[in-house]
Amino acid sequence: MSEGVIAGRYATALYKYCAEHGVATTLYKTAEEVEKAFISTPELRKTLINPVVPAKDKISIMMTVGGKNADKYFENFVRLVVDKKREEYMREIFLKYSQIYRKKNNISLVEVTTAVEIDENMLKKITSIISSRTESKVELKYKIDLAIIGGFVLKIDSQQLDASIDRELKNLRLKLVNSNKV
Repeated sequence: MSEGVIAGRYATALYKYCAEHGVATTLYKTAEEVEKAFISTPELRKTLINPVVPAKDKISIMMTVGGKNADKYFENFVRLVVDKKREEYMREIFLKYSQIYRKKNNISLVEVTTAVEIDENMLKKITSIISSRTESKVELKYKIDLAIIGGFVLKIDSQQLDASIDRELKNLRLKLVNSNKV
């Protein structure tokens, strides 16, 4: 069975369970902490899939990863995943849960990347414009990436607008290479 299917099924069940108990938002915040931990600690996945690490230690690790929002619902779910030997899908399950939560709650995930820092007022304007155009709440993530040289990259859910100088240079290079082939 595909890992996407497995993660999707677990995440869907988790969302239904949390929604029934009124803790879907709390678990969404916990899922963000889980993702941050997987990004900052690559060894986390290796530890979770290691058959030598006892199940109780894996659950304890995940409770620590969940942070202050890790409650009994989170613990029960982690225990289920560990008991069913599905630890390798832990990250994907919580990523999928976050996607389901955003879709059910009409939230657009917006990522803005610029080469130089932009002020808070500009970020608020971007959020306001996107919110009015998409008719949804906006969850904004902002980062600076010097590699884009200038301009910006805007991702809204699964769509991307790349108005970076880096992309323009790549396009120009392709045009030059293709024009030399003629």
